[in-house]
Amino acid sequence: MDRLGARPVGRQSSSSQGVEAFSVVPSQVTGMDFLRDPKLFKGMAFSLEERQTLGIHGLLPPRIKTQEEMAEHSMRNLRRFDDPLNKYMYMADLMERNEKLFYKVLSENTEELMPIVYTPTVGLACQKFGLTFKRPKGLFITIHDKGHVYEVLKNWPEQDVRCIVVTDGERILGLGDLGAQGMGIPVGKLALNTAIAGIPPSQTLPITLDVGTNRQELLDDVDYIGLRHKRVTGQEYDDFIDEFMQAVVRRYGQ
Repeated sequence: MDRLGARPVGRQSSSSQGVEAFSVVPSQVTGMDFLRDPKLFKGMAFSLEERQTLGIHGLLPPRIKTQEEMAEHSMRNLRRFDDPLNKYMYMADLMERNEKLFYKVLSENTEELMPIVYTPTVGLACQKFGLTFKRPKGLFITIHDKGHVYEVLKNWPEQDVRCIVVTDGERILGLGDLGAQGMGIPVGKLALNTAIAGIPPSQTLPITLDVGTNRQELLDDVDYIGLRHKRVTGQEYDDFIDEFMQAVVRRYGQ
């Protein structure tokens, strides 16, 4: 089978009287999903058999590369940049395109890349977060979701979450209040948890609790991505945090 975006088949086993039987069933994932989903995309590392089976033969250059070759290529590209923020943007783009390759590159070059994906570069990235924002990498829960926090948590597509990093953006490194643009911190921390500790990325969840910001330049910034009002404080804030903690335990356990 070699059709554009074809649905690959999977083998489903069933047991009858101790004898295993296999049947061929259609997958819910199409071949095009393997090109569009960063969790499935392998770049030029798809084998010829995979390309033909998935219906993506001809949609990639004919050369087949190993993951090692692609990782080396990524590092050569990254090292062309002198500006740390440009390096951060390159890694962020890689994460959005090819998740497996991103974590391979990060885990094998942690000493070189830790200052890029986390402090100090992540501070500058948070300041520019609204300008550079392309695709969501975490969950934004706002004070206006109060009373419905659990329903918002249910929108996160992964069911088995083991590690959550959450911020309300009020104290980001030494930069102070960055509001919703503090999302870069939980994203960066969890990327390192995966690269260093081996936690599957599907089991991690970056969260920003947006209750506003007291930084006027952000409220006036046309590119700011968060709520445009001063921070909510006092009992209303405390109740919101309590609801969030209860919703997380209800959704994912202790």
